[in-house]
Amino acid sequence: MARQFRPERVEYDVLTAHPDPDQAAAGATEWATAAVDAVTPEPLAGLAALRDYALSVVPRLRDFAEHVAGPRGDANSPSLRYGAYHSVRAMVRDAGGHALAEVHADARVLLPGELDADLRGRLNGLVNVGLPMVTRAVDQGSYESALESLVKARATLNAMLQAVLNMAVSGPEPVPREKLAAALRVQPADLDSWYAGAKAP
Repeated sequence: MARQFRPERVEYDVLTAHPDPDQAAAGATEWATAAVDAVTPEPLAGLAALRDYALSVVPRLRDFAEHVAGPRGDANSPSLRYGAYHSVRAMVRDAGGHALAEVHADARVLLPGELDADLRGRLNGLVNVGLPMVTRAVDQGSYESALESLVKARATLNAMLQAVLNMAVSGPEPVPREKLAAALRVQPADLDSWYAGAKAP
């Protein structure tokens, strides 16, 4: 029997600089919700139906992107539109706030259990290149360079934490709150801030 999904709201997020000045200076970013659409929670049977629903959000997300770009100049500029499309996303969530789908303006859709290809590449690059460069910098006494690289690595790991947590709570057999809290070394009551799009990033 196909799993049932019940979208209840669509959040439109904008990519913003990290609130911590040091991380922001190192290029770290995070998503901030700028608008929310409430939707009728009609059941969707299976991942194919969920993907179709997520794709139906793309035109609205593009309108949102162009609205965001408008105050900065001519929204019809191809370069400005391209930048705007890559600085927004839509999150389809259920009544519990769990992520059902992540939608991008270029029609990329991430469903439960799917790891973003860009994030996968960033993590592989961190393991294969980034962290060895950190240890090399430390060995050479280049501590400032090592710290800058570590801040960037932390941003990647935070994003990975968010992605894995979203998969854990939205999979066919969601992981119990107590187990998630133990894995994250937090109290179960503190999980809500992680669920919400991973404010922990």
